[in-house]
Amino acid sequence: MIFIYLPFTQSETPSYMHPYFEDRERYERHIDPTFSSPSGKNRVDLFTRVRVGSLFDLSPRASAKVEYQYAHDAFWTQNLNGSGDASDLSLAYLQYDAKQAVFTGGRQKIDLGEQRLIGSAEWLNLARSFDAARVQSGQWDIWDGRLGVANNKPETARVGAITHVDRTWGTTSLITKHDLGATAGIDIQTLDHFMSLKAGSVRVDLEGAVQTGTNNGRDQRAWAWHAKATRTLLPKTTISVTADAASGGGDANTSRTFDNLYPSNHNAYGLSDMTGWKNMNHVGVALESKPCSNWTFRASGHAYSLRDASDGWYAATGGVNARDGGKFIDPTGLSGREIGRELDLEAIYSPMKNATLSAGVAMFNAGNFVQNVGGASNQMTFGYVQFVIRF
Repeated sequence: MIFIYLPFTQSETPSYMHPYFEDRERYERHIDPTFSSPSGKNRVDLFTRVRVGSLFDLSPRASAKVEYQYAHDAFWTQNLNGSGDASDLSLAYLQYDAKQAVFTGGRQKIDLGEQRLIGSAEWLNLARSFDAARVQSGQWDIWDGRLGVANNKPETARVGAITHVDRTWGTTSLITKHDLGATAGIDIQTLDHFMSLKAGSVRVDLEGAVQTGTNNGRDQRAWAWHAKATRTLLPKTTISVTADAASGGGDANTSRTFDNLYPSNHNAYGLSDMTGWKNMNHVGVALESKPCSNWTFRASGHAYSLRDASDGWYAATGGVNARDGGKFIDPTGLSGREIGRELDLEAIYSPMKNATLSAGVAMFNAGNFVQNVGGASNQMTFGYVQFVIRF
């Protein structure tokens, strides 16, 4: 049990100080995530994330925010049990509103659009924040910095963006990334555009991105796109159809594997997060219902394949999925393209305004690529239960 002592009671808290507390507990279980049965390699994680912070009103135009975060993971596998933790300031920034522009400097969350390329990745126990300088003025958003807190943080990476938002034509972003790769530098420029259209009861979301630059001594020439159509069936029930693709592969001189940058990928391509926006084709159908104000139910089905059969099967984290003795990649391209299919079920309950209880299960059935590369089994199951409270 965790006790937090604040120096002020609610009635005594100064008017310029707005403290808050958040606790998130999540149980996860992966059954045969490497498709290696009968050895299995099941894994159970118990995640705890505690945040204590405050927003400070320094003046009518100036404010500051500070947030301390503690993240802990206790895990159990068939061969190894252990735990790990991280403790840091997840937020520490100053903000000034100069009427014509808002300036923000310090450690902050940055989410661009629907977060397919830049996002805070809140699902992860160690969510992402940036040490950056940012200017927001009218339709423009400009920032530059490096990762401040992140899972497996690349210390040498720098990233920045210029974003323009138009109510009619959508959001356009030019994102730059610089890092030190395994063999040479990484300098990638990404041009991304997102727009949303509505016709009657149907909403259509479209996003496309192209990349150029250099990647570990090779030219980067990659692309990705997303399309989603959502229709209201009943006042509280919607159905959506989604399609995604991202380039992969390459040769000695050119890399065509799309760089997903630093996104919030959870549940964008299936609840299990086994597939990310890299070297992939994805088609999904989802049904969502909100029968009452505090309940939400979701059911979805997904089908995946490789865009380039000689490139790997990338997870939502950006790396190639692991298997027994290696990774899910066949450089010859002879193992096929079909990754598999997934069925997801999820329920979310909000018993009160500041608390949420959710649970979900994903059942993944492997295709010929997974089985040919080294999957001794064709089934993976993921499940979770999560509780969040904030006050």
